[in-house]
Amino acid sequence: MSDGTSIRIARTPGMGDKEWQDTKKYLEANPEEARRMEQFSRDAKAVRAWMQTQAITEYYNTRLSSGDEVVTGKFNALEKNPDLAHIFEDIKRGGNPAAMQHYHNEPLMLKISRAMGGVPEEVKTVLQDIQNKPITLQEACFKGDLKTLEDYLQASSTTSIDEKDAKGISCLGYAIGANRTHVVKKLLESKASATEVDNSGGNALHYAAAYGRKELCDYFLKAKLDMNKQNTQGQTPLALAQKNKMKDTMELLQKAGATA
Repeated sequence: MSDGTSIRIARTPGMGDKEWQDTKKYLEANPEEARRMEQFSRDAKAVRAWMQTQAITEYYNTRLSSGDEVVTGKFNALEKNPDLAHIFEDIKRGGNPAAMQHYHNEPLMLKISRAMGGVPEEVKTVLQDIQNKPITLQEACFKGDLKTLEDYLQASSTTSIDEKDAKGISCLGYAIGANRTHVVKKLLESKASATEVDNSGGNALHYAAAYGRKELCDYFLKAKLDMNKQNTQGQTPLALAQKNKMKDTMELLQKAGATA
C-alpha cells in the first residue's frame, strides 16, 4: 500500500474482475480504508448485508437502464427528498467508495427501501440464496459445509485455515462448537492448529469441553492436547465445562486428570 504496509483481503463474493481491480487500486492508495475493508471481509454478517444491498441495487439499475417509468419516478422522488438528496450527491461525486460508506448505514438503507415500496418480489429469491450461502470460510465450517471448505482449500494456496474471523475465532473453533466432526477431521488433515483456535488463547479442548462435544473432547485428549491450558481469562477446558454444565465432558476431563 502507499504507506509501505501490506495486508491480505479476500475478494468479496460476486465482485467482477474490473471492479476488483479498481477496488485494489483504491485500497492501495488509501491504507486506512484498506484496513477497514480487511475487517469487513472477515465479518460474515456485514458482507452478507452488502451482497444483499448489491442485489437490490443491481435490480434497480437494470430497471432504470430499461426505462422503467415507475422505478424512474420513484428514484426522481428520492433525489428530491431533502433527507436523502445529499446521499445521491455523494455517490455522484465519489462513485463506488462513497456508495460503500452509505451501504453500511442500515437505518438509511431501510428508509430508502421503504420509500421504494419495500423489497421487490423479483429479488426475494436472490436475497434468500445470499442468506443461506456461507460467506466466510469460518461460517462454512460452522454450517458443516464440507464442499465449500474443500473449494476454498483448492482455490487458494494463500488462504490460511487458521485465520480468525471478526469475532477472533478460527474455522476449527467453529466446527468443534457446532459439532461438525467431518469438517473437524478435514481441517486437521489440512494442518489446522488445535492449540490456538481463537484470539483469547483457547485451544480445541476449550471448545469441545465448553460445548459438551464428548467425542471430540476424547479425541483431543488422546491427541495429548494440553488439558489444563488457561485462556486469557484464566479458564481451563474443565472450568468451561463446569460453567456451562456440560456433564459428559466434565466427567471425561476429570477422569483424565484435568484441573479447573
